[in-house]
Amino acid sequence: MTRADEGAIADFRERFAQIMVESGMPRMASRVYAALLVTDSGKLSAAELAERLDVGASAISGAVKYLVQVRLVERGREPGTRHDFCRIHEHTWSHYFSQSDPVLVRVQAGADEGTALLGLDSPAGRRLDETRQFFAFMREEIKQSMAKWRRLQAAEREAG
Repeated sequence: MTRADEGAIADFRERFAQIMVESGMPRMASRVYAALLVTDSGKLSAAELAERLDVGASAISGAVKYLVQVRLVERGREPGTRHDFCRIHEHTWSHYFSQSDPVLVRVQAGADEGTALLGLDSPAGRRLDETRQFFAFMREEIKQSMAKWRRLQAAEREAG
């Protein structure tokens, strides 16, 4: 890879990170995520991330903590070494959405509790009931969409 290629990749990485920032992800987490995304292995150590992004270790640590918490990346350790790494999930977005159900369940249950407390005869109770209904709907839609996605991926693998 030439320096020009490296520069173009770095520019793309920062543009993609900005898209993630504008979508609501914290800036440093966006930069770390984009750095992992454009790396063939999808895996970098904290030191490698800090070097590529020209930031300190504490910035990387906080960003990785956030990305692990939202299940976009995972931490690991090379077998037989003390070297930790951060790795993007193989199928990062399908993994992210397929793992979202526990969060959706909690919101749905919380809204259900609020609906019962406030009652459907109040505007607040009706808003919470709509929230409950929406999250129940989204859980089913995500379940169906993920099944459809898995079938599409399997068909693509079979096709070659």
